[in-house]
Amino acid sequence: MNPMTDLGLRFVRRPGPGGRAANLAAFGATAVVALLVTFLIAGSLGLTHRSDRIGWRTTDDGDRRTAVGAVDEVKDMTQGEPVVRYDLAVLDQDRNAHLPPPPGLPHTPKPGEVFVSPALAKLWSTGDLSKRYGVDQPTGTITKDGLSSPDELVLIRGVGPDTPGVRATDHPKILDTWQGTALDSRMAMLLVLVAFGIALVLFPLLSLVGQAAGVAAKRREHRLAALRLAGATRGQVLLLSAVEQAVLGFLGAIVGLIGYTALTPLIARIPLGGGHWYLSDLTVSWWLVLIVLVAVPLLSVLSALIGLGRVSITPLGVVRGQKRKGMSAVRMGLLVIGPIMLGVLGTGGAVLPLLIGLGMAALAVRVVGPFAVQVIGRILANTARGPVVLLAGRRLADDPKAAFRPVAALVLSGFVTGFLALFMPYGLADEGTDAAFEVSPDQGRTAIVAQDARKRLTDAGLKGEVSTRDRALEITVATNDREQVRTILYDLVPDEVPLTDAEKEAHEAGLYLDLRLGVALLLGLVFVTGAASTAAGAVGTALDQAAPAKALRRSGVPLQVIERSARLAAVVPVVGVGLPVVGFGALCGLALSGGKVITEGSSGVLLLAGQVVVGLVLVAVAGAAGAPVLRKASVG
Repeated sequence: MNPMTDLGLRFVRRPGPGGRAANLAAFGATAVVALLVTFLIAGSLGLTHRSDRIGWRTTDDGDRRTAVGAVDEVKDMTQGEPVVRYDLAVLDQDRNAHLPPPPGLPHTPKPGEVFVSPALAKLWSTGDLSKRYGVDQPTGTITKDGLSSPDELVLIRGVGPDTPGVRATDHPKILDTWQGTALDSRMAMLLVLVAFGIALVLFPLLSLVGQAAGVAAKRREHRLAALRLAGATRGQVLLLSAVEQAVLGFLGAIVGLIGYTALTPLIARIPLGGGHWYLSDLTVSWWLVLIVLVAVPLLSVLSALIGLGRVSITPLGVVRGQKRKGMSAVRMGLLVIGPIMLGVLGTGGAVLPLLIGLGMAALAVRVVGPFAVQVIGRILANTARGPVVLLAGRRLADDPKAAFRPVAALVLSGFVTGFLALFMPYGLADEGTDAAFEVSPDQGRTAIVAQDARKRLTDAGLKGEVSTRDRALEITVATNDREQVRTILYDLVPDEVPLTDAEKEAHEAGLYLDLRLGVALLLGLVFVTGAASTAAGAVGTALDQAAPAKALRRSGVPLQVIERSARLAAVVPVVGVGLPVVGFGALCGLALSGGKVITEGSSGVLLLAGQVVVGLVLVAVAGAAGAPVLRKASVG
C-alpha cells in the first residue's frame, strides 16, 4: 500500500486534536448530501415510472383506419371523491387479438365490462356505482401495473366503437397499441417542478458538499503544510488528503443511502401526483446506489483538494497565517446575467434555457456573496467602537470566503424563498356552488335533453328545476342525496357525467395541491441543506478560529469577547447578505413572470417572514454548537 494512502487511513482512525469534531461534521454533512441527492433522483425516476404505467390512457398516436382502439376520458364523482372513467373501444379486433392488453388488465375490456382500481372497488358496494354501470360487481380489478398510485380512483369501461365519446366525430384519443407511454400531464407538470427544484437546490447542495469537505480540509491544512515543509511532494499531500476525504465521503454516502431507505415508507406517504406512492417506485436501483457511492465521495474529494490548493502552492504561507488577496468588484457583474435571461425568456420559454438562467442567478449569489461580506467587514472594522465589532469586522474583511462559506447554503435558501414567494399557487377561487348540476348537450339537442331531464326527475319522485344557460343545462334538485340524482341523470348526455361547479373544481384541485406540496417539499430540502451546512460550518469556523482565539486569550482578551465576536461574524453575513439576496430572488421571479405577482393573499409574506426566522434560528443554534468547540480549541 502506498505510504500516503496508509497515512491517510491512519488519520481517519486517529484524527488528532480537534479532528474528531471536524470528521464528524464532514461525515454528517456528506450523509445529508447523499440522502438528498438520492431523494431527488429516486423521486424523479419514481414520477416517470408512475407516468409510464398510465401513459397509454393519454397517448394519441394512431390512425383510426389502422389503430387498435380509441379512449375517451370522462370525469365522474362518487361519495364526494373525484373519479376518472375511461371508455375504451376496440377498433380492430384482429390486431387486438395479437397485442398485449392495456397495462394492469387481464384482457382488453369488452363492451359492458368494467374494471376498477382497488381503491374504487372498496367504494363500489357503498355507493350508487353498481346502479350507474348496471353491474353488481366490477368485472375485475386493475393491478398495480396500470395504476399511478394505490389511492387512484379510476374506472375502465369497455364500449362499442359507435358509443358517444369514442366515435370519430367526438375526437377521442386513438391508440396504435395499448402500451403507449405518453407523459401524463400531471406528472409532466411535477417533473418540470422537480427540474426547477433541482436547479434551485443544486447550489445549496454543492455548497454543503464544499462545506463538508472544507471543515476537514481546514483542520488538515496546517498538518499537511508541515508535511510539505518536511519534504513531502505536492502530489503526496494531495493524495493523503484525497484518501482521508474519500473515506469520510464514502462512509457518509453509505449512511445517506441507509437513511433514505429507512425513510422510504414515510416518503411514500407524501400524497403527490394524485395519491401515495408504491414503495417500488421509490426503491433505489443498483446503478443509483453506485452513482451515489461514486459521485458523493468524488465531489467531496474535489472540494477538499480545491480547499487545500493553498497548502500545495504555498505551505509556508499557511504556517505563517497569510491570508488570500481581496476580491474584485468585477464579480458584481454576474448579478445581471440571470435576471436578463429570465426576463428575455419569460414563462413561455423552453425549460432548459430557463433552468440555465435560474442557475446563473443562483451562481451569481454564490460568487458575489464573499465580496459582499468583505465590503461589510471593512465597514464594520472602520466604524467599530469596541473590540467585539472590531474583531468580527477584521475577520470578515481578512477572509470573506471562509466567513461566507458556513452560511452560503442558508443565504442561497433566501434566494429560493424570494423567488418562490411570487409564485405560491393560490389554489381554487372556491366560488363554485354546490347547488346545480350542469351538462352540455350537443348543438340542437338542448331542448330534448332538458325535457328528458324533467321526465327522469318526475319519474323518480324528485322536484327539480331545469334551466338553459347558453348551450348548457342547469339542473337544480331539492335533495341532499347528490349521488342519487347523478345516478338518475347519469347517461343524460352519454359522454358527460352531471357535475356541480364545486365538483368540477374538486377535479382540478389535485393540480394545485401538487403545486403547494411541491413548493413545501422544495423549501424543506433547502432548509435541511441550510441547516446541515450551517451546523458543519459552525464547527469548521470554530476550528479555523482556534489559533487566533488562542493568541487573543494569551494576550488577555476575555473569552466572552472572542465568543461574541464569533457570533457577530456569523450573523452579519446572514443579515447583511441574506436579506438583499431575498430581494434578488424576488427580482428574478418578477423578471420571469413579466412583472406579475402570481401569489395571492398573505402566503408570500408569511414565506418570507418564515425564511428570516428560520435563518436567524439556524445561525443561533449553529453558534451555540460551535461555541464549545471554539472554547476547547482556544485553550492553551
